[in-house]
Amino acid sequence: MKNYILIICLIGTYALSAQNKGKVTYRIEAIKDSIEKSFENLKNSEAKNRALQMFQDSQPVEGYLVFNDSVSIYNVEPKIDIPGWNNGSDGLIITRSKMNISWSLAGGNSTHYNDMSRDFIINQNKIMGPTVRVIQKPKEWTITEESKVIDGYTCYLATIDKLNDKKLKAWYTPEIPVKHGPKGFHGLPGLIMEIEDVIYLWKAIKIDFDSPEADDILEPVEGDLMTKEEFKEFCGNPFTED
Repeated sequence: MKNYILIICLIGTYALSAQNKGKVTYRIEAIKDSIEKSFENLKNSEAKNRALQMFQDSQPVEGYLVFNDSVSIYNVEPKIDIPGWNNGSDGLIITRSKMNISWSLAGGNSTHYNDMSRDFIINQNKIMGPTVRVIQKPKEWTITEESKVIDGYTCYLATIDKLNDKKLKAWYTPEIPVKHGPKGFHGLPGLIMEIEDVIYLWKAIKIDFDSPEADDILEPVEGDLMTKEEFKEFCGNPFTED
């Protein structure tokens, strides 16, 4: 009997530890119903209308979080430019594909690395100029008791205050006991399954607990290491995303 109980305990321990590493695929898309339609407001500038149209034209993309107990790394699917073509009277005309703003807001060319053992987040940014690595501060979450079930997992709501009384909403599950999530969002007592960032939605659509990628997560080392404040000065953009 004792041996039977020991076997059951070992199986339970293995099942729990097996969920402490894996690969999550997220689908990221604009919540288009929450975005003003372009050209409907006559007071909007031409630039604002073009920006609104980019949101309406955006297409879903995938992001990938590879994680284990203490570290994780997040990237977005590679950007592939598919040129349009027009067989006009002057011959074949090749044009660049339109920018998909979902790809940029989901993370773009950046790599997000999180080390919970050091409370250390690095965003390796390849968007402008030379590659740099930016140290990010932990997010300040408000955890609530509100819950819902996502893909069979009981998830709880946590929020972050944003401008104009808006809130970023994250749903995490303690049933997968790691403190990781997409695009540098982390620190909750369970894997983040879904994020609603005002006008954008991240949603886990696949979890692979057998992914071999989780056994070999390497910290990004390319690029100068700087703080968020130094990065804002480097970019010359005071509105760089936190």
